[in-house]
Amino acid sequence: MSQMFKRLFSRFEKRRSGPNLPALQAEIVRRLANDVTDLHEGSWEGREWVYLALNHEVLIEEGRRSSSQAVVLAHLPGAELESLGFRLSRESKEALLALRDAMADDGAEPWTVLDLTVERSGHYEFSFGYGPPPRLNGDLLHSPLQGLLGRYHAART
Repeated sequence: MSQMFKRLFSRFEKRRSGPNLPALQAEIVRRLANDVTDLHEGSWEGREWVYLALNHEVLIEEGRRSSSQAVVLAHLPGAELESLGFRLSRESKEALLALRDAMADDGAEPWTVLDLTVERSGHYEFSFGYGPPPRLNGDLLHSPLQGLLGRYHAART
Protein backbone atom coordinates (compact mmCIF):
# COMPACT_ATOMS: atom_id res chain seq x y z
CA MET A 1 0.00 0.00 0.00
CA SER A 2 1.40 3.39 -0.87
CA GLN A 3 2.28 5.98 1.78
CA MET A 4 -0.57 8.19 0.61
CA PHE A 5 -3.17 5.49 1.30
CA LYS A 6 -1.61 4.64 4.66
CA ARG A 7 -1.86 8.28 5.74
CA LEU A 8 -5.43 8.51 4.45
CA PHE A 9 -6.52 5.40 6.35
CA SER A 10 -4.67 6.41 9.51
CA ARG A 11 -6.54 9.74 9.55
CA PHE A 12 -9.83 7.90 9.10
CA GLU A 13 -9.02 5.57 12.01
CA LYS A 14 -8.17 8.48 14.30
CA ARG A 15 -11.50 10.16 13.56
CA ARG A 16 -13.42 6.96 14.25
CA SER A 17 -11.71 6.54 17.60
CA GLY A 18 -12.30 10.19 18.60
CA PRO A 19 -14.63 11.31 21.36
CA ASN A 20 -18.17 10.02 21.31
CA LEU A 21 -19.87 13.42 21.53
CA PRO A 22 -23.46 12.10 21.42
CA ALA A 23 -22.68 9.79 24.36
CA LEU A 24 -21.13 12.68 26.32
CA GLN A 25 -24.20 14.83 25.63
CA ALA A 26 -26.56 12.05 26.70
CA GLU A 27 -24.55 11.62 29.92
CA ILE A 28 -24.89 15.35 30.67
CA VAL A 29 -28.65 15.14 30.13
CA ARG A 30 -28.90 12.17 32.52
CA ARG A 31 -26.87 14.00 35.16
CA LEU A 32 -28.96 17.16 34.89
CA ALA A 33 -32.18 15.19 35.18
CA ASN A 34 -30.81 13.75 38.42
CA ASP A 35 -29.82 17.21 39.70
CA VAL A 36 -33.29 18.80 39.37
CA THR A 37 -34.36 17.83 42.90
CA ASP A 38 -31.58 19.95 44.49
CA LEU A 39 -33.57 23.18 44.49
CA HIS A 40 -32.19 26.58 45.45
CA GLU A 41 -35.26 27.26 47.57
CA GLY A 42 -37.60 24.77 49.17
CA SER A 43 -37.71 21.03 48.71
CA TRP A 44 -38.71 18.82 45.80
CA GLU A 45 -41.77 17.32 47.60
CA GLY A 46 -42.65 14.78 44.90
CA ARG A 47 -42.84 17.16 41.97
CA GLU A 48 -42.63 15.85 38.43
CA TRP A 49 -40.41 17.76 36.06
CA VAL A 50 -41.61 18.61 32.57
CA TYR A 51 -38.82 20.74 31.09
CA LEU A 52 -35.40 21.87 32.17
CA ALA A 53 -33.03 24.49 30.88
CA LEU A 54 -29.39 25.28 31.56
CA ASN A 55 -27.22 28.25 30.70
CA HIS A 56 -23.56 27.51 31.47
CA GLU A 57 -20.68 29.91 30.91
CA VAL A 58 -17.01 28.98 31.16
CA LEU A 59 -13.66 30.76 30.95
CA ILE A 60 -10.49 28.71 31.00
CA GLU A 61 -7.94 31.37 30.02
CA GLU A 62 -7.97 33.13 33.40
CA GLY A 63 -8.16 29.93 35.39
CA ARG A 64 -11.17 27.67 35.39
CA ARG A 65 -14.20 29.83 36.09
CA SER A 66 -17.80 28.99 35.35
CA SER A 67 -21.27 30.31 36.01
CA SER A 68 -24.44 28.27 35.69
CA GLN A 69 -28.13 29.02 35.76
CA ALA A 70 -30.42 26.00 35.81
CA VAL A 71 -34.23 26.06 35.84
CA VAL A 72 -36.72 23.23 35.98
CA LEU A 73 -40.39 23.53 35.10
CA ALA A 74 -42.19 21.11 37.37
CA HIS A 75 -45.46 20.56 39.21
CA LEU A 76 -46.94 18.69 42.10
CA PRO A 77 -49.67 16.22 41.07
CA GLY A 78 -52.73 18.22 40.02
CA ALA A 79 -50.99 21.58 40.54
CA GLU A 80 -49.90 24.31 38.14
CA LEU A 81 -46.51 24.23 36.47
CA GLU A 82 -43.89 26.30 38.30
CA SER A 83 -40.37 27.50 37.54
CA LEU A 84 -37.70 26.48 40.07
CA GLY A 85 -33.96 27.05 40.14
CA PHE A 86 -31.73 24.07 40.89
CA ARG A 87 -28.05 23.40 41.61
CA LEU A 88 -25.71 21.47 39.37
CA SER A 89 -23.72 18.70 40.97
CA ARG A 90 -19.94 18.72 40.77
CA GLU A 91 -20.21 15.70 38.45
CA SER A 92 -22.50 17.60 36.08
CA LYS A 93 -20.10 20.54 35.95
CA GLU A 94 -17.19 18.18 35.27
CA ALA A 95 -19.19 16.48 32.51
CA LEU A 96 -19.84 19.88 30.88
CA LEU A 97 -16.12 20.65 30.86
CA ALA A 98 -15.36 17.16 29.55
CA LEU A 99 -17.73 17.82 26.62
CA ARG A 100 -16.04 21.17 25.94
CA ASP A 101 -12.60 19.53 25.98
CA ALA A 102 -13.73 16.62 23.81
CA MET A 103 -15.21 18.98 21.22
CA ALA A 104 -11.97 21.00 21.17
CA ASP A 105 -9.93 17.78 20.85
CA ASP A 106 -12.13 16.90 17.88
CA GLY A 107 -11.12 20.16 16.17
CA ALA A 108 -13.93 22.51 17.19
CA GLU A 109 -13.34 25.93 18.70
CA PRO A 110 -13.83 25.75 22.50
CA TRP A 111 -17.26 27.10 23.40
CA THR A 112 -17.75 29.66 26.16
CA VAL A 113 -21.54 29.48 26.53
CA LEU A 114 -23.76 26.42 26.49
CA ASP A 115 -27.55 26.51 26.41
CA LEU A 116 -29.29 23.19 26.92
CA THR A 117 -32.97 22.34 27.05
CA VAL A 118 -34.42 18.95 27.94
CA GLU A 119 -38.01 17.84 27.58
CA ARG A 120 -39.54 15.11 29.71
CA SER A 121 -39.92 13.01 26.54
CA GLY A 122 -36.13 12.76 26.39
CA HIS A 123 -35.68 15.20 23.51
CA TYR A 124 -32.80 17.58 24.19
CA GLU A 125 -31.02 20.36 22.37
CA PHE A 126 -27.52 21.74 22.89
CA SER A 127 -26.61 25.19 21.60
CA PHE A 128 -23.06 26.58 21.84
CA GLY A 129 -21.79 30.16 21.90
CA TYR A 130 -18.23 31.25 21.25
CA GLY A 131 -18.17 34.92 22.25
CA PRO A 132 -17.37 36.46 25.60
CA PRO A 133 -19.58 34.90 28.31
CA PRO A 134 -21.77 37.74 29.65
CA ARG A 135 -21.88 36.96 33.41
CA LEU A 136 -18.20 36.05 33.62
CA ASN A 137 -17.36 39.28 31.80
CA GLY A 138 -19.14 41.45 34.37
CA ASP A 139 -22.83 41.44 33.39
CA LEU A 140 -23.97 39.86 36.65
CA LEU A 141 -27.62 40.51 35.83
CA HIS A 142 -27.52 38.45 32.62
CA SER A 143 -30.36 35.95 33.18
CA PRO A 144 -31.34 34.22 29.92
CA LEU A 145 -33.63 31.79 31.76
CA GLN A 146 -35.73 34.52 33.36
CA GLY A 147 -39.29 34.23 32.08
CA LEU A 148 -38.81 30.62 30.93
CA LEU A 149 -42.21 29.51 32.20
CA GLY A 150 -44.00 32.19 30.14
CA ARG A 151 -42.00 31.33 27.02
CA TYR A 152 -42.70 27.63 27.56
CA HIS A 153 -46.48 28.24 27.79
CA ALA A 154 -46.44 30.63 24.80
CA ALA A 155 -44.62 28.08 22.62
CA ARG A 156 -47.19 25.39 23.41
CA THR A 157 -50.42 27.30 22.96
